[in-house]
Amino acid sequence: MSFGRRNVFGGGAGGGGGAGMANVALNLTALMDILSNLLFFLLASYTSQSVELEGSSGLKLPASSSLLSLTPQVTITVTDSRIDVGGIAVGNIQHGTVVEPLDKEGKITPLFERLRSLKVTREGAGRGDIADAALVLLLADRGTDSQTITQVLKTAGMAGFYNVRFGVISR
Repeated sequence: MSFGRRNVFGGGAGGGGGAGMANVALNLTALMDILSNLLFFLLASYTSQSVELEGSSGLKLPASSSLLSLTPQVTITVTDSRIDVGGIAVGNIQHGTVVEPLDKEGKITPLFERLRSLKVTREGAGRGDIADAALVLLLADRGTDSQTITQVLKTAGMAGFYNVRFGVISR
């Protein structure tokens, strides 16, 4: 594609080269390749991914605009009435507080025992050295008391699950 004749030497007196004119062609093929690749990666990165979670009926998660995909390893669900680990009830909640006995360190004993058994089972199966071995997905109802969340997080950390991700609903 040619855009006519241009003076590429600056021209005029003392311009170093006289008034020579040259044809300048602009090749748009490379530019179109770059733009199409950029468009493809932008569209690919903005696709919506949803994860179906088990045992989360009646759970109202908070909203978020983050678009990270996740692969849940161990899921802890905290509703307004109970605490579940992988769909198995391990604790009860009444009036926003945990009913289960807490030890002197502040951990929820049944939750700790269940998480510890999962950790030992995973290490025995040879999955203890993977990158997300200490990862837990916490699904908490948006009305859950912060003290309850703190107790669950502390218990998970003591059981060896110190890397926590919170589940939310995308906006």
